Amino acid sequence: MPTDSSSLSTVVSETFVRFFVEMVGHYPLFMGGGDREDESGAPSSPTLSCFQREAFRKAVTSKSLKRFLEVFMETQMFAGFVAEREQRRQGLRGLFEVRSQDYLDSLPGSEQRGVNKFLKGLGNKMKFLSKK
Repeated sequence: MPTDSSSLSTVVSETFVRFFVEMVGHYPLFMGGGDREDESGAPSSPTLSCFQREAFRKAVTSKSLKRFLEVFMETQMFAGFVAEREQRRQGLRGLFEVRSQDYLDSLPGSEQRGVNKFLKGLGNKMKFLSKK
């Protein structure tokens, strides 16, 4: 039975990673910032990135998914997600960043700018939740 439990745990973990990658994995396209120069013109320490919230939400074409993101983006979970990514240095990449980049690389150029077939389909599935 331990292998069944382990397999189930792996499947559940992979499902959540994939869900979040396909819901918010386009976030790197909306992270701004970088190194700044101080008043003397010398490079200073890296600054926090500036997450472009509205552009991130508007990049999704599905109306129902936009509504979901409007709510989700107000949660503590999302705030922590963004804060963590704003504070990370570019060299540090976890599983989510690797999967997000793979996902973005798999999309045609126009879809990277916000037209995402999966998100559109998922948004349609979310419609029934908003009706409840």
